Amino acid sequence: MTILTIVNTFKSPLTTCSLCKAANVTRGQLRLYEEEGLITPQSRTKAGYRQYGSDTIDRLKAIMHLKELGFTLAEIALLLSERDQGELDEQAIQHLAGELLSKIDERIAGLQVIRSYVGPVASGDMSVLQDEVCNFVVDFMTAVSKKKLDRRA
Repeated sequence: MTILTIVNTFKSPLTTCSLCKAANVTRGQLRLYEEEGLITPQSRTKAGYRQYGSDTIDRLKAIMHLKELGFTLAEIALLLSERDQGELDEQAIQHLAGELLSKIDERIAGLQVIRSYVGPVASGDMSVLQDEVCNFVVDFMTAVSKKKLDRRA
């Protein structure tokens, strides 16, 4: 597991544009996370532009990392609210971890099924492609090779 240490050099409030660049997110993501209550602007200018604190960069990076791990925005909101309140509901976190583990296991099982068909083809065994059940493998392989050809063109 990689641990990231982030050092913020921003002292004044960040504009939407500078925050998006610093956290590598789009304006759309920023608005969505604000609508979901995951982030809030620190203040607004007289013209109504949002201004964010430098700690929002770390918060956005944490949100993105949790999304990559498979958490939903609702689950991320729960985790962040727990952290913001300074208290962790261990039972809620344990329940959330159990649900996430189930999702991971389901995803792994699905990938193993696909691998069982794609693996032999990768090794040169094309007999699996004659199986009626695995027509999706032929469709998948055809789509992948078509995309590669389109990129080269």
